[in-house]
Amino acid sequence: MDRLRFANTSTPTTSAPWQRLSDDERLTLVADTIGAKAPSLVDILVIAAAKPDGQVIVGLLEPVPADKRGTLLLDLEILLKDSIDPGLVVWMAPLGDRNSLRNLRGIEVKA
Repeated sequence: MDRLRFANTSTPTTSAPWQRLSDDERLTLVADTIGAKAPSLVDILVIAAAKPDGQVIVGLLEPVPADKRGTLLLDLEILLKDSIDPGLVVWMAPLGDRNSLRNLRGIEVKA
């Protein structure tokens, strides 16, 4: 039952210094960290939000294949956890419905 040892591990939460930062300060800190430690990501990522609860929401400026996108986001999350705060979690900004046929017919999908 080795796999059960992780079931009781508590999820890291953000530290008080992270929570005390303003929205702009958190965004700047995340952007500066990415710029200093992973400059190649600056051209393909935009930081949409950095919330007090540790959610860092990012969007992609250019298409990234699905097989590389997951690794890219996990690597980014590890970088931010190691550099800023262990309670940070990276999320992708939600995308709208990109199906051209539904868009032409005026069908709206509410998620």
